[in-house]
Amino acid sequence: MTLLPVFVGLVVGWVALRGLLAHPLLPLWVRTSVFWTVPLGAVTWVVIMVADDPFLFPETDPCLREPMGEGVLGRGKGSGVSTPFPPRAYCQWEDGTVRDLTPEAEFVFWALFALTVVPLAAGLWHVLRDPKSFLH
Repeated sequence: MTLLPVFVGLVVGWVALRGLLAHPLLPLWVRTSVFWTVPLGAVTWVVIMVADDPFLFPETDPCLREPMGEGVLGRGKGSGVSTPFPPRAYCQWEDGTVRDLTPEAEFVFWALFALTVVPLAAGLWHVLRDPKSFLH
């Protein structure tokens, strides 16, 4: 059941990319922008996902596991939380206090996501309007 949406997404993405590259009115830099925004977006996503992991340097853990002084950040033990989509990394303490770890990286991810989706949508729209351009 999970493979069907992935397959449909890959096929739609491939059709959109073909339509984008065949679009006659867009300049070359717009048509090829997807080839640099997708890898940069993937790297940014990885940076967000590992922001709460202390596996490399436990002493520099962004989410202090031991309780801090009263009222400094939060009460109780803290833990890091990552959500894959929408990508977000934050620290959460037992009292419910939350601190975002990567607000700048999240902004960069969403900017790159928009710079990927908008040209691909234009390519998909071009294929839907002129299906013969997809065959070339």
